Amino acid sequence: MPRVSASRIAKLAAAIIILVLVLHYTINQEKPDETFPQVKNEEKPRPPAKIINDHHNEANMMKERKKSEGKQHKDDKKIVRKNLKISQEELQGVQDAEKDLQDGNAEIQDEKTWTAKMDQRNAERKALLKKVCEERYNKHFKSWEQLAADPSNLRPLIVNDDHHFIYSIVYKVGSTNWERVIVQDLGGFKNVPNQKLYSHKALKWMPKFSPSEALQKLELYTKFIFSRDPLSRILSGYKDKFVDHHNAVFSKMAQFIVKNYRTDSNTSPNITFTEFVRYLVDKAGHRTNVHWKPIHKQNLPCEIEYDIIGRLEDAHEDIPYVLKRVGIYNLTDYGKGPPRKTSNDLIVKYYSQLPKDLLHTLYEIYEPDFTLFGYDMPETFTLESS
Repeated sequence: MPRVSASRIAKLAAAIIILVLVLHYTINQEKPDETFPQVKNEEKPRPPAKIINDHHNEANMMKERKKSEGKQHKDDKKIVRKNLKISQEELQGVQDAEKDLQDGNAEIQDEKTWTAKMDQRNAERKALLKKVCEERYNKHFKSWEQLAADPSNLRPLIVNDDHHFIYSIVYKVGSTNWERVIVQDLGGFKNVPNQKLYSHKALKWMPKFSPSEALQKLELYTKFIFSRDPLSRILSGYKDKFVDHHNAVFSKMAQFIVKNYRTDSNTSPNITFTEFVRYLVDKAGHRTNVHWKPIHKQNLPCEIEYDIIGRLEDAHEDIPYVLKRVGIYNLTDYGKGPPRKTSNDLIVKYYSQLPKDLLHTLYEIYEPDFTLFGYDMPETFTLESS
């Protein structure tokens, strides 16, 4: 935030003093000295030749005096110009400092306005979640003592003791970026591959703490979570694990899906999105993978009272808000780039392939994630069974 430094104020004072001295000196140079008026001495008569010589000498002396005075006057003018130049530079510096101060005050005001807006938005999200939990699902926040009694139930919570926050990790909701912030930006470890972040020693998982330690952290630390539109999250999980990347675990899962959920003669080893959704809705055990496990089942939003609820769709504002709330905004570059462009085009492209009854079943399973975090089914889709 711009501030007027003590050195800049000192320079202003020095500049004003110099300017006063220069103006005083200039006025005294231009004003004739009347304290001791010149009196012409009466000369006794002299011989003509001597008088002439005296006149010549006096004329030469007057000429030299004027020449000397002219040089001194030029030197004085140079000094005045130099001093005035310094003063202008100093005054310009003061004007710049005043402008910086005005800009800083404006920035402070903008920051206060933005923070108030974000506080209000966060309060509305928390109120909605609490209301839906209580009125729709008859669930209430548990006390910290109840939650801390068995830390093994708090598996998604990552604890940072240095900055006193708890991050409830939701996969396919910017989780890798948050892991990188904790491991690299805050932990000091560099160039950690994505696949090594999850198991890195810099991540302190809540189940590792004793009940008494867990209780202290739950009571005192800032707890935050990020949500994502369920349809977008499911699609992201499918594309990441079955389209863009392949590993042994998900290749084996793909073989299982092809064998049990393929209904045509397609011989490709790659599964379609429709086949993946059929697999997903068929059994609850198929939804245990953290990359598409419902948030309400995994992160306990109706049991844990989170201090901050962010949304991936509003990441350009929610990420800086969280970073400032937990006091690490200046320790990372995360969330400081331009907003990401979002589009429903991929949602429409993939979900329009699903039979309506399959889409309806999928919505029913993930409905709490829609309602708890304020998401709606896109108007493009209808939920009547075909």
